[in-house]
Formats: sequence, C-alpha cells, structure tokens
Amino acid sequence: MAKQLSAFVLLLLIIFLLSSTMATVLSLKCFERSEITCNIFISLQPRYHQQMKANWEQATDTPNLDDKVSWEGQTTWCIAKPSTGDERLNANIQFCCQQPDIDCSIIQPGGRSYNPNNYYSHASVVMHLYYKANYKLPHTCDFMQSGLIISQDPSVGECIYEP
Repeated sequence: MAKQLSAFVLLLLIIFLLSSTMATVLSLKCFERSEITCNIFISLQPRYHQQMKANWEQATDTPNLDDKVSWEGQTTWCIAKPSTGDERLNANIQFCCQQPDIDCSIIQPGGRSYNPNNYYSHASVVMHLYYKANYKLPHTCDFMQSGLIISQDPSVGECIYEP
C-alpha cells in the first residue's frame, strides 16, 4: 500500500512539473527493481530565459539596445535598495568596477556622479551601469537581492542615469 501511495504521489509530482510553465523536464528515467526509483532532472527557469536564449541565437553581432531599454513598456533603472548595508553596497561597487564594460571613474573625485559621496549613491550608479551593459535583463539587477528595478529616473544634479 505504501508503495502504491508513493508511486501515486510521484505521478502527481510529475504531472504538476510537466504542466508547470516555470519548469522544463530535461530527463525522466524510471525503473523497477524491488522498489520504484525515479531520477528527475528539472531546470527551473523562468520563461523569459527561454525567450532570451531564442532571441540571442537570432541576434546579430551587435544587439539592438533600443529593444532592451524598456521592460514591460517602461524605461527602467537599477539602483540599490535603500535598506542595503554599507558592506553589501561596497561589495556591489567592487564587483561592478571589476567588470570591463563599467567606467567607475564617474564615481571617483571629480567624476560627474561623485556627489552625493556615499556608498548608496555610488553603488546605485555602478549597479545601473552594470544592468545597462547587460541589456537590462531583470536578473542583472539582483546583486544578492540588494538591487531594485525602478521606472522613475533616479538622476540627481549632475549625476545623470542614462536610460
């Protein structure tokens, strides 16, 4: 009876996973010895990853960035969450500034985004540069859950966030 119940629960799990739009079943192998054993390998990827992969395969060497600057019909920016601690903000700055496509001179003394001179402002600037350099894909603003995608321009004074 327990074997039948386990098999039934497993069957329900398989049906759920097959019908889920958030999962792709990569392999399903079941065999029977003295008990039923199933190895299920699942990729939990949001649908946009599949779409982006298809789009990327069709893209030219120079992607059209104009198609990437809006997300769900809005222009977006990536900034640091206001509740993020200085240690995480500094780690985000260090990560972004190590990337070859990010020009961190704008947050250095004399740079157009040096003021306001604090971790939050500097991290927000370089996090947005990273987000923008990576085609504004939502996951490129995660930063260990310290990033926030907004639709209101965060520019302050001379520090202009390009969309």
